[in-house]
Amino acid sequence: MLKICIVKQTSCYDLFTKTGPNLIDIVNSSNWRSGPIGLWDLADCHVVIVNATTDRECTTGKKLWGKYVTNWTIWPEGGKAENVEAVDWSLYDIVIAIDVAVPTRIIRQFRTVLWCYYFIEGGPTGIDTIFRGSPFYGYNVFLNHRPAKFRLSRNSAQYMSMVRTKRAVLDFPYYIQSSTTIQNLYKHESITRNSCIFFSHHSYSVLQQSHRVRISRYGTILDSYKSISDIHKLELRSKYFIVHPDSKPCAGLALVEAISAGCLALSPRDKLWGFPELIDAALDYSDFNQLLSILDRLESDLCLYDKALRQQKAKVDTWFFELPFDNLVLILEAFKRSNCSPLKQKIFEFISAITGQILRIAAGIARRILIAQ
Repeated sequence: MLKICIVKQTSCYDLFTKTGPNLIDIVNSSNWRSGPIGLWDLADCHVVIVNATTDRECTTGKKLWGKYVTNWTIWPEGGKAENVEAVDWSLYDIVIAIDVAVPTRIIRQFRTVLWCYYFIEGGPTGIDTIFRGSPFYGYNVFLNHRPAKFRLSRNSAQYMSMVRTKRAVLDFPYYIQSSTTIQNLYKHESITRNSCIFFSHHSYSVLQQSHRVRISRYGTILDSYKSISDIHKLELRSKYFIVHPDSKPCAGLALVEAISAGCLALSPRDKLWGFPELIDAALDYSDFNQLLSILDRLESDLCLYDKALRQQKAKVDTWFFELPFDNLVLILEAFKRSNCSPLKQKIFEFISAITGQILRIAAGIARRILIAQ
């Protein structure tokens, strides 16, 4: 079985603050999101938390999100972390670094490891904008947050790029989860699913009292939570996970998690800038009255509800679980086949950086021209 390590720094605001003793404790220690926890079902997966370093590449992520994260307790008092130099990274086949948690100087010492990284911010559009030209910093794979909709082959551009340059961009969502990952995580607890409704985080601020009264005929609204564990347990009790039509747009990660918990997710497609395709066009809505109309249809037609739920589960299982992992395994094969030297990899990275900068400038000029017209 593949050995995979997920690594973050103590200075990172997201994901886990504990490395054990089991997955549920790891997830419940998260500051914010649950992350790629489906990897525990697919590989021998571990979490490593390292002390923050001052290496330039390891501070890049914080520059993107630091101004939004104020007065947070990012690292708990008494939390345990390791120095990045003390970790034997050769124990792993694949290392997935959150916000470039491992500096280039360490990566260069472990050439047999496939080094991958996410940036927390940027989401599915980042590879076409601020992260164009990735991967950088000596890493091999940039994980672009996008769902994997296609199975790669040895003739795929990503595979051939890895063989030739030891560099590739991979469709690999931040939430690697199946349609049952969250349900399985809490299977030891007695949680009964009822006709309850759980809204997205940003929906509660725009949920008027009149809306609460009107929608309550479809189920009890659940809205009291403090931790990621609380959210999961409310989702496990709910029949619907709903994004209010007046809430601000989001990528859609919360929908993946809700579907994994067994909910039917409902959202205006134009509120999901990351994964609008999770919502079938027949269930799209633009105002609160349309949402109620859809709920009427779903409640009066059990077959319609079951069909919609099956479709969402199938999308999550395929795009957010099976294909991303299978494609990562294939990229690992290409990495092992590659004869690209460290010097050549560095040259290819330099060329990509220059090309990416030119394309970003060109895209900016094009946008300004369109605005001027």
